[in-house]
Amino acid sequence: MLARWMALPLAGILLLLWRPAEAATWSGQYVRQLPDTAFASVETAPDGTKVRHLPHHDADRKLDLPHLCSALGRLHQVKWVDPANAEAAQRHLQDHLAALGRNPCQPGPRSPR
Repeated sequence: MLARWMALPLAGILLLLWRPAEAATWSGQYVRQLPDTAFASVETAPDGTKVRHLPHHDADRKLDLPHLCSALGRLHQVKWVDPANAEAAQRHLQDHLAALGRNPCQPGPRSPR
């Protein structure tokens, strides 16, 4: 009985430790101030405005893993100026995963519902 009682808190602690990293919330102002190199794709709209998609590097130009995972998950939601840029953006994001040698975007264990 004691072993069963101890297993529940231990399982809860393990679930907390195994949860995938959560992305810090980046404000619109923060994202606007990021350099173009922080994005998977930068397009030019017909009216000449710059359209940047899928930020995944922080202001220090470091790869942000939670935002990389988010970008990969949101590729299908982007409204591309030129749909051919979707493939280039996907390759860019996949290249980051390949360089890591692992996929941090795999879902972690889920807690029972």
